[in-house]
Amino acid sequence: MSTNEEHHYWPPTDPKVVKEELITSTSRGGNFLKKLIWVFSLLSILGIVGLVGKLFLESDDQTQWGYIAAVLAFILSTTSGAPMVAVAPLIAKANWARPISRIAHIIGVVGIVNIIIMIPILWVLPPLVVEGARRRSIWFEAPNYSPHFWDTLGLIMLAIVGLALLYSSALPDFATMRDNSKGTKQKIAKLLARGFVGSTVQWSTLRMRIGMMSTFYFFTLIFVHFLISVDLSMSMVPGWRDAIYPMAHAMGGIQGGIASVIILAWIVRKYCGYENYITLNQFWALGRLMFAASLMWIYFFYSAFIVFWYGKSMSDTAWLDLLIRGPMMYVFILGMLFSFIFPWWWLIWNKVRNSVNGPFYGAIIAIIGVFFERIRLYVPAWSVDPKLIHDKWLSVIPKTIYPDIWDILVIVGAVSSVFLIVIVVSRLVPFIGIWEIQQFNLLAKPVKYIKAHGVRVAKPD
Repeated sequence: MSTNEEHHYWPPTDPKVVKEELITSTSRGGNFLKKLIWVFSLLSILGIVGLVGKLFLESDDQTQWGYIAAVLAFILSTTSGAPMVAVAPLIAKANWARPISRIAHIIGVVGIVNIIIMIPILWVLPPLVVEGARRRSIWFEAPNYSPHFWDTLGLIMLAIVGLALLYSSALPDFATMRDNSKGTKQKIAKLLARGFVGSTVQWSTLRMRIGMMSTFYFFTLIFVHFLISVDLSMSMVPGWRDAIYPMAHAMGGIQGGIASVIILAWIVRKYCGYENYITLNQFWALGRLMFAASLMWIYFFYSAFIVFWYGKSMSDTAWLDLLIRGPMMYVFILGMLFSFIFPWWWLIWNKVRNSVNGPFYGAIIAIIGVFFERIRLYVPAWSVDPKLIHDKWLSVIPKTIYPDIWDILVIVGAVSSVFLIVIVVSRLVPFIGIWEIQQFNLLAKPVKYIKAHGVRVAKPD
């Protein structure tokens, strides 16, 4: 490791400087961000128009809703997995994540978009039992509309816990903004601070709350990925039985979450003046996480694929023809290239990981791969003829379905909604946690080894 002066591993240590820089960051880029808010708001409205048009014009045709389900899964993967970038280092007491934990929490709030997309899907999602025949699912003898209820409830829980994590982590910052701001911002901060003054009891309670909610968020994330992957994908294809697929789906979500944190961290560092806080150290660690997530995803995918490849049963052959060798063959190739091969080849080099731009380019590649992978999994599953959904295996491989104008509007609107929510939240909450940086400066001490410099961080009381 090089010296702190060379690569700026160390954030500013003056508490006044930290307060002023991070508090004023919520007001930076006023006119430009206002224009972006208007643009993304209009595009988000177009997405809602696309959902409404799809619902009223094609609600009677289940096979045309694959891209909407894929968009839901893509947004879920790239936003819900982001808080894990803050949760995992918190559990492991890894202090390198302090400057980017707030970014991860802000991305997690975008889960509200998933709920909006899920509402029209409920109208076309087939029930478990149709004319006395029950399609294969995890619900066995559960009530007919269990997927509709539990999938929606899971998304709502994930969004609520993500919002609670953001609010809890930002509570000390609201108190700081209350004491160091004026006007409307001070009034809003006073309301949100809820009398937080930084007593020993309050800090102890806050750390316990963040730890408990972080653990709960992790289990909720796995639970939601399990439900969505099974109810909106696997159970739609007759004969598709795979116990590993939900974990592969969750790993794809974590990979997309890490990628989204890297991309947003790079953007706010470059254009919002956070060079002194989001340093090379963060990108180096995130690059390693991205590399590990890519390896874990290919492990789960191969573990499932090898069973179908050597099984050679009617259902196994149908699965291969539908999701790999059939209408989605080129999408499968693109997904494999962008989800594993390109990120693995790019991030395997230490010089690439140990840079600011290297992990950023790898994250863009990975997030494109997550998008193609979700298209491959959901579009063919929803294109299966509803009359065949209760068969033992898929006897007829459906034709390739291409997105129509409503699908394109939903995709553009959903992505725009993600950026819109992030920008709006950043106007209220700093991208960098003030108290986390100050606590790091109080607890950290530079140490010198024989050939390198490092940081020793004490545990808080």
